[in-house]
Amino acid sequence: MTRRSKTPTGLLIFIAILILGGLGFYFYKSKSENPVSGLNPRIEFAISKISHITDNKMDLSLKLLVHNPLPVGITAKNFRYTVDLDGVRIIESDYADRLQIKSDDSTVVDLPTQINIKNLADVSEHKGKEGTDSADYHLTAVLNLEKPFLGKDTLHFEFDKRLPLIRLPKVEMEEFDMEKFRLTKSELLIRMKLINPNAFSVEFQNPSYVFDLGSQENLAEGSVKGVTKVRAKSTEIYEIPVEVDMGKTLKTAGQLVFKGKSLPFKMRFKCRVVSENEMMQNSEMDLIMEGELKDLEKLKENLEK
Repeated sequence: MTRRSKTPTGLLIFIAILILGGLGFYFYKSKSENPVSGLNPRIEFAISKISHITDNKMDLSLKLLVHNPLPVGITAKNFRYTVDLDGVRIIESDYADRLQIKSDDSTVVDLPTQINIKNLADVSEHKGKEGTDSADYHLTAVLNLEKPFLGKDTLHFEFDKRLPLIRLPKVEMEEFDMEKFRLTKSELLIRMKLINPNAFSVEFQNPSYVFDLGSQENLAEGSVKGVTKVRAKSTEIYEIPVEVDMGKTLKTAGQLVFKGKSLPFKMRFKCRVVSENEMMQNSEMDLIMEGELKDLEKLKENLEK
């Protein structure tokens, strides 16, 4: 009876050893065939600095972190990337330089790029109605590899993160003193409205301007030394005293007689934006405002209501 009980037990142990050995060989073979199984490169990004703002685009730089946990290096000839803000495409660009990421290492890439102001403004306006100061950013990147890796010519990345919403300060022309201009005085006054929709204060430093009226270019131009601080989510009125050359005034007076308040104007306004927010620190603002003089009168009437 004793010999009968030992035989099945030994057989079971032998079978178990075979099974474990087979599984071990299978996993070893799988790992040998694909030594990077389970290791995936990843990317992250952040908005580093806004350098220049115009009425239709914004220049800025992104910082892109590429992490490579693989035991081999990756080299890309170039790559293409896009950024969506709450589902709206705000950035679409290419990085033409060669990018090399060593094995088990990370690389940070500075990406100078541009944002379409209209698309950004649409999202900002929608978020403003919701009363939120953050948004969902979605980054995609496609790296074109120098050499195929695991049978692939490209690597695809995606990254999602909720970040502070980019809201740009605004400058609007509120009033041009028509009455004084009609009296051909050499000193006029232009009122500008400085708008800060952000949750932090901003300063407008050392503004300069060029004002065209009708066909008369550079009717008034100059610069003002100083700083105007606009608190978070508030508006300030900024007055610019303007000195006008009498010869230019007389030339423009004839146009006023025939066109009156339908006379077109163009205001080019430049300044430096300073903020406690590093992203918007020392940004250059270069705006163009266009319209007709009657538009300013309508704006003034709306403000006085």
